[in-house]
Amino acid sequence: MDIRTMAGWIRAGIALFSLAAVAACGGGTDVAGGGTGGTGVGPVTGFGSVIVNGVRFDDTTIPAELVLDDAGRRKADLKAGMMVAVTGTVGDGTGRADDIEILRQVDGPLDDNGVDLAAGLLRIMGQQIRVDESTVYDNGIGGLADIATLQGANVAHPEIEVHGSPDNNGVIHATFVNKRADDRLAGGEVQLRGAVAGTPAGTTFVIGSKTVNFGGITGGLPAGVIAGSFVEIKGSLAPDNVLVATSVALEDPTRGQPAGDRAELVGFIGAPVLTSGAGGSFVLLGPTGAQTVNWTVAATVFEGGTQASIRTGTRIEAEGIRMADGSLAAAKLEFRRASNVRLEGQATAVTVTLDNLTVFGKTVVLNELTQFHDDRDNLKTFGPGNIAAGDFLKVSAYLDNTTTPAAIVATRVTRIAPLAPSEHILQGPVDSFTDAAIGRYVTLGTLNVQTAEGLTAFQNATGGTISQAAFFQALADDQAAGRISVVRARGAAPDGVSMAPIEVKFEPAGED
Repeated sequence: MDIRTMAGWIRAGIALFSLAAVAACGGGTDVAGGGTGGTGVGPVTGFGSVIVNGVRFDDTTIPAELVLDDAGRRKADLKAGMMVAVTGTVGDGTGRADDIEILRQVDGPLDDNGVDLAAGLLRIMGQQIRVDESTVYDNGIGGLADIATLQGANVAHPEIEVHGSPDNNGVIHATFVNKRADDRLAGGEVQLRGAVAGTPAGTTFVIGSKTVNFGGITGGLPAGVIAGSFVEIKGSLAPDNVLVATSVALEDPTRGQPAGDRAELVGFIGAPVLTSGAGGSFVLLGPTGAQTVNWTVAATVFEGGTQASIRTGTRIEAEGIRMADGSLAAAKLEFRRASNVRLEGQATAVTVTLDNLTVFGKTVVLNELTQFHDDRDNLKTFGPGNIAAGDFLKVSAYLDNTTTPAAIVATRVTRIAPLAPSEHILQGPVDSFTDAAIGRYVTLGTLNVQTAEGLTAFQNATGGTISQAAFFQALADDQAAGRISVVRARGAAPDGVSMAPIEVKFEPAGED
């Protein structure tokens, strides 16, 4: 079977299986009940067999030698954070995978000045890519700073593969970033998926800021490719950096999913909301394009927000029933936020039955979308049941401010090797601060970070050294402008009350 044809019907009902997973965890609504055939699309969150959107798919019927993408990857090559499409059957939170396809959003060389450390952005083939604390990095890179080092003064253009979803501005929010090569692969195939900006003219159109030339494709563009169409392009880069397409495939976000099937869509609200007193609708941008979601006060459950939270650019997860016109009737809308919280230290308590753990005296909530990874013992099958009190963890999370106090919700938990006493990390939004003479700020509600000129090193968002006075002036400037300040502190483990760091550094705040 042609992989593009298979990908089309695999994507038919974005992440249907996670509905059963949510119900199994007691945290959501099973809008149809029972088991069903269907599809699932989302980032891999764990293994044993493969876990996508909280559903554990038995993949034993998939041959080990089956190639899952154009890079030649097989089951053994799957990693947390990779965006995949699964087709098979599902019951009560478990399923059987008949096919798995690895999905890439962008795969090509880094642009000139392709790393913006202060904003947390990459630019690859004219596309902006945002990373946050939950982004998984692979093949020798640990973050944007490593990619910037590879590029140097625009001497090299590392080949980078990105998995994720675009928002209403076309910015791709990365779940997985992989280094393919330290520098551009001359003549190598590149790949790009996204929305066509403007009407195709002559033999070209634009995605992001990248010009695509489709003049060499026999028969031209597929019927129906117009402004706003979501397409997948494969080809190569010409010397003038134009993407010369060898194929252009039009994506259908519903892929003909029949009315009455369950579906889950994860993405961003991409158009003004149409509301009435009883409900409304919006366009949701997911990994395979845009589609309409309808909601009603009577039938839709809201988690992590309210009706007022439905705003253009908001990250959201919608669950419901596919309608005959291809829209989704939402039974649940769950709001997601940027992962700008990071905790690296020892777990002092783990309560699997309540789905939480404690780090630095703070309770961290785990849910069906939390990724789990083991860097200490390299266990591929790893989850909450493998974590014990005393284990060292790296937790990536966001704050759910709809609860009082705000809940720390983990997007990724990694077990790591023991940390040196001065290498614990506490990162979060600054809640309040004093002046530079006192040098103290409060994060995550109650944790006090006490700095000291001469004992604490202060850095700006690009890693440059600044003074304590400049550091606290930057906090004041952000406050005056209504911006969120996110600061990473490194030092001895907080005792649940305070921390005296040896280093503090500004980090990107990400989107709201």
